[in-house]
Amino acid sequence: MEILSPLGEETICYLGPHAPHLTPKEIDLLHAAWLDLSNEMAPEELHHHDVIHLALNELIVAMEHGNSSRERILNDLRDHLRDIQGRRTTNH
Repeated sequence: MEILSPLGEETICYLGPHAPHLTPKEIDLLHAAWLDLSNEMAPEELHHHDVIHLALNELIVAMEHGNSSRERILNDLRDHLRDIQGRRTTNH
């Protein structure tokens, strides 16, 4: 939702699910993937959100592909959660 004040100041409020907080490591991973893909896609213009869109779609397809893919993804996610245990903040 966009709110414009009488002075022309703009405030943007997101309704529904909140935008995720990305750590510097996640930003670095995204940027590295974006750089690599941007080089391959030239002269097409590629944005970071395009990479996120592709990655999330690929994840969903892999999760639906079969039990072995789903189990591998869940195990990888469990490993990641164990690796970051103790560093996680309570804010999501």
